[in-house]
Amino acid sequence: MFAEERYVRIMEVVNQVGKATVSELSEALGVSQVTVRRDLEKLEEKELLLRTHGGAMALHAHVNEVAHEKSFSEKAEALVEEKERIAEAAAKLIHDEDAVMLTPGTTSMFIAKRLVGKKKLKIVTNAANIAVQMGNYADLEVILIGGKLRPKSFALVGPLAEDMLKNVRVDKLFLGVDGFDLKEGLTTPNIAEASMDRQMLSIAKEVIVVADHSKFGKVFFSHIAPLQAVHTVITDRGLNKETCARIRDLGIQLILT
Repeated sequence: MFAEERYVRIMEVVNQVGKATVSELSEALGVSQVTVRRDLEKLEEKELLLRTHGGAMALHAHVNEVAHEKSFSEKAEALVEEKERIAEAAAKLIHDEDAVMLTPGTTSMFIAKRLVGKKKLKIVTNAANIAVQMGNYADLEVILIGGKLRPKSFALVGPLAEDMLKNVRVDKLFLGVDGFDLKEGLTTPNIAEASMDRQMLSIAKEVIVVADHSKFGKVFFSHIAPLQAVHTVITDRGLNKETCARIRDLGIQLILT
């Protein structure tokens, strides 16, 4: 079976039932799971389906989340009090002389404001706005990861940015996400930002997800990582008790603000 034929068959299966696992597609097509995963990557690149941890999902299954990426100003105006409390809790985990990485996002911006006064911090970020915000403080060493600018998030992404990250190691990564789902893991609307996030995960000793309760139970276009990659989650008390319990059952430390 040619690759194009496999693509058509995969799309038929996924769109018919809404989602499919790699093993189900492997059996349906009579090819290896490695081949299926490679095909799913190609189809996601063409924006024909949403690749998830262990399979794929039809775009129409979560069309609102998949299709729409909010602007930075929209995000900045939402749940400000909750984000402020999350940022305060996050800052308490950062000690003098730590090497810290902040991903782009409004919650990370609030965290950055609370780092003033800490001594000999190294702050690594690919968020242009955060680097500018922190550049005036002599006690903070700010390292901006360069790359292609995404105006919607002020993120610097792409091969240049990822190459720079290969030469860095940090104590703590504070990772903002758009989607946190107990089954699908961590997701975000943009493929390039997801790729950067995965690179960041690989160079951090500790991964701390910072996300308000509105991010939970949502799945976006690009998969970042399974929840097993996360050590700590900081969120607000708007998160329902069942989700809190399931996060703790996964062995993840949960901090509610």
